Amino acid sequence: MERVVTKQKTTEDLWEEYLQNKEEDIRNTLVIRYGYIVKCIALKTVGAYQHFTYMDDLVNEGLIALLDAVEKFDPEKKVKFETYASIKVRGAMIDYIRKQDCFPRRLKRIAKNISDAENTLSYELGRYPTESEMAEHLNVSVEEYQKMQAETCALSMLSFEEMIYEKGVEDVRFSVSNDSIQGPEQVVAEKELQVVLAEYIEKLNEKEKMVISLYYKEQMKIKEISAVMGISDSRVSQIHSNGLKKLKRFLTEYNS
Repeated sequence: MERVVTKQKTTEDLWEEYLQNKEEDIRNTLVIRYGYIVKCIALKTVGAYQHFTYMDDLVNEGLIALLDAVEKFDPEKKVKFETYASIKVRGAMIDYIRKQDCFPRRLKRIAKNISDAENTLSYELGRYPTESEMAEHLNVSVEEYQKMQAETCALSMLSFEEMIYEKGVEDVRFSVSNDSIQGPEQVVAEKELQVVLAEYIEKLNEKEKMVISLYYKEQMKIKEISAVMGISDSRVSQIHSNGLKKLKRFLTEYNS
C-alpha cells in the first residue's frame, strides 16, 4: 500500500521517515518544504549577475541540486541541512551561469586585459599593483580604470565564487560522493581554509573589507552598500571587484 504523506507531519518527522525508508514521495515533499531556499538564492543570483536574467532556468537548476542534497544529506556530519543545501544550490547556479557564457565579449576582453596586467605587474613588482600602476600599465586614467573594474565586477564575482564553491566547498568542506566520509583530514582542511580566508580579508584595505563584509556577511545589495558608505553604485562595484581579485590571488597562492 502506498504511503500517503500528510500536511500535518513536521519537517523533522519527514526527515526521520526518509532517512529510514528513502521513499520517493517523502523526498519530494522535503524538496517542496525547502523550495524557498532555491527561490531566495535564485533572486539574489539574478540580482548579482545583471547579464543573466533567466530566472526560471536558475530555479530549475536549483531544484535539481536541492533534490540531490536531500538524497545525499547525512545528519551524522553535524551540518544543518539548510546550510548544506544552500551551498549545493548556489554552486549549481554558479556553474550553470558559467556554462551559459552570458557576458558580452567586450566585458570579457576588458576583464582579460585587467587580469593580464595584474599578473604582469605582480610578477614585476613582487606585490599586488596599485590602481595608479594598473591604470598606467593599461594606458588609461585612474577614473577610467575604476570604471573598467566596476563594469567587470560580475565577472570577478563569478570567478571568485567558482573558486570558493569548487575548491573551498566541494573539495574541502562538503565531500558528498556516495561513499565518502568526512575524515579528520577534511575537518582540518576546512578549518584551515576558513582561517586563511579570514586572514586574507584582513589584508584588504578598509573600504574593500567593508564592502566584502556588507555584501557577503550582511547580505546587502550594491545600492544598499552605496547608501551606507555614501559613494556611488559604480564605486562600490569597483571596490568589490578589486577586493575579490585580491582574495582570489591570495587563495590561488595558498592552494598552489
